[in-house]
This record gives sequence, structure tokens and C-alpha cells, in this order.
Amino acid sequence: MASDISAYAQRLCQSGLAADEALLWAAPGQGQHGWNRRHPVCARLDPILEKPGIGAVVYGRPAEPYAAIFDYLTRTAADGVIRPRDSETRVFLTDLPVAEDFDPESLAPVLSNRRSLVIPGFGLLAHGKDMAEACVCFSAACFAAFVKFFADSLQASRTGDIGRDRILTFQSACTYLSDPAVFEGGLMRGPFETEADVRAAIIEAGRAVVGHGLVDASFGNLSYRLGNNLYVTTSGSFLDDLEDSVAAINLDTAAVTGGRPSSELPAHKRIAGQTNFLAIVHGHPLFSVILSMDCHETDCPDSGDCHRLCPRPRQVCSVPVVSGETGGGPYGLSQTVPPAIKAHKAAIVYGHGVFSCAANDFNNALGRMVTIEQLCRKTYFDQIGIQIRP
Repeated sequence: MASDISAYAQRLCQSGLAADEALLWAAPGQGQHGWNRRHPVCARLDPILEKPGIGAVVYGRPAEPYAAIFDYLTRTAADGVIRPRDSETRVFLTDLPVAEDFDPESLAPVLSNRRSLVIPGFGLLAHGKDMAEACVCFSAACFAAFVKFFADSLQASRTGDIGRDRILTFQSACTYLSDPAVFEGGLMRGPFETEADVRAAIIEAGRAVVGHGLVDASFGNLSYRLGNNLYVTTSGSFLDDLEDSVAAINLDTAAVTGGRPSSELPAHKRIAGQTNFLAIVHGHPLFSVILSMDCHETDCPDSGDCHRLCPRPRQVCSVPVVSGETGGGPYGLSQTVPPAIKAHKAAIVYGHGVFSCAANDFNNALGRMVTIEQLCRKTYFDQIGIQIRP
């Protein structure tokens, strides 16, 4: 039990979001008060674990560049709240409150309706019904802060409204960026003819998506169509560990076996039904998400509703940018992504990520997503301006 729980926290370290020695976490069954180890901070957080609805807590100072980014965002959060605009924030977090102090009595009310908060000078605190959910919220907060800071910096570079504090933070953050991912193929070759091969290919591709930094393990989804069956990763699954996390959906009867499919199932089903693509990959590469929100419209009447319904055709690096909410419905991604995919083999969703498809297996789908992220990253730094670029 303990090793299973610790594996979730270890993913945060493997993804570069936190160092193991800087991370404290607590969950039921983990010794006194459930902490992974005792630390002076634990005594201050113990009362929070007794609050209803808090099943697990993850706390720590994120690794760089996230730490510097959080420090900057907390310094400049005039009303005490950081408000990212990405999809993870809308789905999981709502926003990122900045705590006034480290008093459990003041933290608990905030955590009653928020999944995470930032404690200036200390770190990031996230919680969930279990360790998996708490770690997802910690990861989502790091992702949201990164995207917000870099997106806002690009906009500030255009308006000239850049303070020295932002420039120094930007330049510091850039020194910690890893090299752009490079994909050289090597995944299983299709088309696949057996369920066993499909499952093995999805498991392998999931590890590759995480390994290339296109998701932080707990986000994104994959699918593959074999005959009348669509095999798709399950909801909340970690893409680097899909051994028991692939559901099968009969496209004729809608019967589902093997768990609850990803919330993106409607989009996957429609792509499978309307195109000849068998393999679908959905990831959240950082700079693709950042540029998806980089709109040059001013005084737009649809501002604030961009993620749900944007009537203006847009492209980033020759890839269509579409709006849409998770799932089906009149504004769902199932309405916007498939037409773009059919024409371009890939689509970037506003504030959300990239869908990429291929005819036979995951090699071209993953390779295309890596290329899109490379181009978006290069485009971002080409546009940011010499006054801020290191």
C-alpha cells in the first residue's frame, strides 16, 4: 500500500515538477498522520488532514523553473489570486489562491472549495480524495503557472509593459528549460491485427508521450481503432502506466468493457468514425498550449469565451487552432477537432493541447506532435523580443 501511494508522488519528481527531498505528502495508512516523513511543517499541516473531504495532501516547493514562476506570480497577484486560462485550470483548479500566511485555520476554508493554493515563501499545497488526485492537482497547478507566465510574457513583450522583475524571472526560468524533444520513431509498427497488439502499442506509446515531455503522465489520452472496436485509455489514467488502463468500446453498440473511458471519448469516436486514421494521440505540450492562447484580436466581443466558442479561424505553425470543451455537446471537442484532423492530421485546442493522428500506428502521430511542439517553441522565442529573450 505504501509503495503504491508513494509512486504517485514519485511521478512528480520524475516529471521534473519537484525534488523528492522537497516534497511532503500525507495519505491514509502512512504512519502517524499519514506523512511520508516527519518535518516541522507537518505539525502546521496536521489540522488540515482532519478536515472533511481532504483525503490526501501534497506539499512542497516546486522545482525550477516552476518555483521562480510561482514566486513571481504570487508577487504580482494584486487581489491574492492567480488566474490561469488553460484547460487544466478550468477543469481541475478554477484558480490558484495565494494564502496570506501558513495558518491552518486560514488555509482550510480556501481548500474547502479549491484543489490547490500557493503559500508565498513556502510552496504549493494540493489535495484530493486520494494521493492520485492530489498529485494530479499539484501537476495541474505547475502546468497552469508555467503556461500563464510564458503566455503573459509574450503579450507583455508586444505591449512593452515589461518590468525588470518579469524579465529577470523569464531569463532565469529559461535556463531551466530542457532541450526540445526529438522523436526518432521506433514504436511498434501497424496496422495491428489483434487486440493484444493494440493494447501493447497503446501502452508503449503512452510511455513515449510522457518520456518526450508531452504530458505530465496524468494528462492526455490515446486510442486505436481495430475493426468495430475503439481502444482508448481510461479516465484519470497515467500514460506511463497503462497496463490495466485501456477500455474497449464497440462502435456499433456503444458497449464498454475494461473501465471508464477518457472524458475525450466523444472526440476519439468521431475521429475514428469520420476519418481513416487508426491511431490518435492527445497530449498537452507546453508551448503549443501557450501559442494556442496567443490571439491578436483586440476588443473582441467573444473575449473570455475563447476556449468554448471562437468563431475566427486561426492557425499556429500551419496547424489549425480550434475551440471546444471537453467531451461532447454542442460546444464539445467532438464537434471541432474531427473536421480539423480530417484536413490536417492534427489540431491544437485552445488552452488545452494537441490532437495528432496517423493511419497505421503511433509513430507518425507522436512524431507529428513532437514536431508541432518544436515549431511552437521556436516560434515563441522568435516572437518574444530581444528585450526579454536571454
